[in-house]
Amino acid sequence: MKLLATFIFSLLLITTSTLFAQGAPSEAAEERETRRTPALSERVYQRLAGAQACAEGVTDPDTGEVTQPIDMDCAFRLLNEVRAMANNNRLNSYEVAQLWNFYAFIYLGQDDFDQAIEAYEQVIIQPDLPLGMEMTTRYNLVQLYFSQDRLDESIEMLGTWFNLEPNPGAEPYVLQAQLFYQKSDYESGVNSIITAISIATDQGRDMQENWFRLLNVFYFELENTPEVINALNILVNNWPKREYFVQLSAMYGQEGNEVNQLALYEAAYEAGWLERGTEQVQLAQLLLQADIPVKAAMIMQDGIEEESIEGNMMNYRILSQSWQLAREDLKAIPAMIEAARLSDDGEIDIRLAQSYQNLGRYADCEDSARDSIEKGDLRRVDQANMILGSCLFEMKEFSDARDAFIEASEDERSESGARSWIDYVNLEEDRENQLRAALAPR
Repeated sequence: MKLLATFIFSLLLITTSTLFAQGAPSEAAEERETRRTPALSERVYQRLAGAQACAEGVTDPDTGEVTQPIDMDCAFRLLNEVRAMANNNRLNSYEVAQLWNFYAFIYLGQDDFDQAIEAYEQVIIQPDLPLGMEMTTRYNLVQLYFSQDRLDESIEMLGTWFNLEPNPGAEPYVLQAQLFYQKSDYESGVNSIITAISIATDQGRDMQENWFRLLNVFYFELENTPEVINALNILVNNWPKREYFVQLSAMYGQEGNEVNQLALYEAAYEAGWLERGTEQVQLAQLLLQADIPVKAAMIMQDGIEEESIEGNMMNYRILSQSWQLAREDLKAIPAMIEAARLSDDGEIDIRLAQSYQNLGRYADCEDSARDSIEKGDLRRVDQANMILGSCLFEMKEFSDARDAFIEASEDERSESGARSWIDYVNLEEDRENQLRAALAPR
């Protein structure tokens, strides 16, 4: 089956070459008219046909019964008989070409690519070779050289093939682009792919996804960001896939186009393509930058609950910040509690204290403010003491509140406000004492 598939592949190459050859007359077309190919004699034909039957086996088309099994010894024996004729100068150039062409077919079936290459090289050195056969053989050599990493030879052979082919299709240029990619010749690769796209457009053919993938890679390697964006836009619009949305969004971000970056990330999220927690967090951050905190909070909440987003301190912090910016202090509390629990410094604790203060939960405010001061590593210890003092004041803990404001006043940034609070605490404490004295039984 492998031999048969290989032979069919060769036939397809011949058919492709013929189809590509349609078009206006050219030097290659004129050469088709002038080449005179010798005939294939009956004795050579019979041996080559017999070799093919031995190499492929024979199956009854009606019953499916194998009437002649594959016999490679038989195939090589018959080919060697023809080769002996060639050695004795009893074959014309076309018969020699057919002999080596069939050797190549056999070697390909055995995955012996080095021998197949040598056989094909013998084909193309024959004089008076039919142009179609020469072109097919050269194209096979292009692919075989490529498979053996003989890139320079493959590129050179393809160039010769282009000189013979008057009207090549898109695929040979795509193959050329792949060769240039392997050589890291990205500028040449761009030209090849653009030529392939232009030919396909002129022929009214559908574009192929892999052409624009390759074009995208070339532009990326050349650090041509605008053209990368153009290529990715074509991929997104014609073959929408997660990788293209994410890549294009990242490129827009690199260019500072946050609007398009967010739009693509949102589309990918709605399509269910943002399965990685880091991507969901990035979307939430983009939404926060765009002043859409409610959606950011919902994405973070769902991700943490579904465990696609890691429940670490930073992510809980983003979640709490999102709810706070959405003016949902109550919903921000659980996230801040988790973030504070996982944090080694007191910054999140003091934010938690402030949220408790906004909600009128002064005892919780006191606890969180004291936790923040105890943990330390605060940017503004004075602010922590100001919040602590305010919450203690609301609970009429005047002495402790005054102590907190005194601590805050030691920082010049809070000194004025803290002293005003101290005066106010003293007044309220005196008023409360006077009220208690007035109400006391006599």
